[in-house]
Amino acid sequence: MTEKKLLDSKPHEINGKVEIFTEKMETLPIQSEVTNFKPKDKDKNAKLIRVGLALVTLGIALGGLKFIQERNISAKPNLETTLPNILSVPAIPIKLVNSYSVSQSYTGIVEAKRTSELGFEQSGLLTSIYIEEGEEVTKGTAIAQLDTSQTKAQKAVLIAQKDRAIATLKELENGARPEVIAATRASLAQEQAKLRELQTGPRPEVIAATRASLLQEQAKLQELQTGPRPEVIAATRASLLQEQAKLQELQTGPRTEDIEVARSGVLDLEEQLNLARLQEKRRQELYTEGAISLEQFDEASTQADTLQARLEQAKSELEKLETGTRREQVEAQQARVRQAQSQLDELIAGTRREQIEAQRARVSQVQSQLDELIAGTRREQIEAQRARVGQVQSQLDELIAGTRSEQIEAQQAEIRRFEAQISEIDVVLRKSTLFAPFSGTVSVRHLDEGVVVNAGQGVVRLVEGGERKVRVGVPPANTSSLRIGSQQEVRVGETIYNARVLSILPEVDSMTRTQTVILALPQSIAPGTVVRLGLNQTYGMEGYWLPTSALVWGERGLLASYALVPPSQSDLDLPAGTYQTEKRMVEVLHTEGDRSLVRGVLQPGDLIVTNGTNQLTPGQFVKSEVGVIRESPLQKSEVR
Repeated sequence: MTEKKLLDSKPHEINGKVEIFTEKMETLPIQSEVTNFKPKDKDKNAKLIRVGLALVTLGIALGGLKFIQERNISAKPNLETTLPNILSVPAIPIKLVNSYSVSQSYTGIVEAKRTSELGFEQSGLLTSIYIEEGEEVTKGTAIAQLDTSQTKAQKAVLIAQKDRAIATLKELENGARPEVIAATRASLAQEQAKLRELQTGPRPEVIAATRASLLQEQAKLQELQTGPRPEVIAATRASLLQEQAKLQELQTGPRTEDIEVARSGVLDLEEQLNLARLQEKRRQELYTEGAISLEQFDEASTQADTLQARLEQAKSELEKLETGTRREQVEAQQARVRQAQSQLDELIAGTRREQIEAQRARVSQVQSQLDELIAGTRREQIEAQRARVGQVQSQLDELIAGTRSEQIEAQQAEIRRFEAQISEIDVVLRKSTLFAPFSGTVSVRHLDEGVVVNAGQGVVRLVEGGERKVRVGVPPANTSSLRIGSQQEVRVGETIYNARVLSILPEVDSMTRTQTVILALPQSIAPGTVVRLGLNQTYGMEGYWLPTSALVWGERGLLASYALVPPSQSDLDLPAGTYQTEKRMVEVLHTEGDRSLVRGVLQPGDLIVTNGTNQLTPGQFVKSEVGVIRESPLQKSEVR
């Protein structure tokens, strides 16, 4: 051992105890000097006490140094007793990787390929709904119906107008009939006669007839003003009694004696007719032989026909009497009785004021006509009549000349207009029935019958069957790995399905900053289900995969790991598989589950402690249980 040096020692923690290995120890010389000791005049006892204390202190120091020296010598490490206490730790060799993959999931909601809120294009009364919720329908199936009674009535009116226009067109194509031309020519002659009459002035007989009519109306007015005469009332009452007697006779029916008289009359006529037929037959034979003239033969034939007619009439009267009076005859006679009774009541009550006013108006009208006739025809009357003559003349000319082509074309256009309106009505009728635009299942029924629906208002919701689809928002950087038609795995709960990429929309959503990927799913997945699409993104970066349990906190809040290196002291007789720990600072690049990708002062093949790092210190001797880091299939594909 070399003196004038303190023992260079390092603390080591073994099995929770700190051992200090001492190699060398230095003995420090202690000198006690007493120089120039001169007793003074002070108390000798005080000096003796100080000297004694110094000696005691020196003795304690020498004894302590001796005790420490002996203890260090006795505590010198014994390999046979200390080596079994070396901590055993698990370690793995590390491998360098050039990239790593990150698995990320993106959610979406399953939807049918087509889902429509079906409604009518027009408003109306909902009369029928033919389906129920959950019912499957095929394309073209009638789902609901609006009321079409008013629309059908409009169509019937248009069809009638079209038929009339077609008839007019045929008339135009065939030309005017002779009787129409003749009637128009007669109308023209009549209008021309009126024009000549207006031009020459009224004839005296016309003025005289108008004056007579005026006197007659004035007499009626005077009669109304003075009231009805007694003889008029008596005559009206007699007429009422006569009508009432007829009504009573009809109500009681025919008498038995009348029926017998009618029956005897029929028998008498039948006998006369038989006799006349025999005479006609004999006259015919005589005429054939030339014994009599044709006139004599005709007289016999006429007499037989006359008797035949009288017999038929008699039989009809007898039938009426036997069957009795019909109900409508009684009702007609009752109406005549009521009319006669009303006339009698009016005569007895006197003339009403409104009758006098009406008669006075008729007198004024006839007086005006007479004044016009006496004053002569006015010029405007002649001009108006001349215009009517010209109009009728034009009509006659058109009829004689025949129908013009433009008239036929105008009528044909009128027919096409009606056909267009009918077609429009047919479209309205078709749109009054709601049809399924595609095959699917009715998921919701919004309305019931009897409701007035608005145009575009949803009646039912139709969900298309077959393949489903899902829209998933994916970051643009990850869509590059997707190809149209490729198969991707999606997760629904704990079940994994294969989904086919249908399309990738080119635009990026302004809110989520993602691109929409549309995938096709099996029909068994119900719309509205949440699915998750998992994608792997590979990043090019060198590093080492370590278990997260291998990381410890280092200096200044940084992370580190313990590497196992060969012992630095070669003079120690250590057992095989013994290493010393060395703390190495690392930077975490990515964490995935229970492992982390790091980089730092590491080399491929280094042994890194994976567990129990909280019991280690730098430079500690440990035994290594070298293992292999667990690698998932995804991790194996990442190592390059």
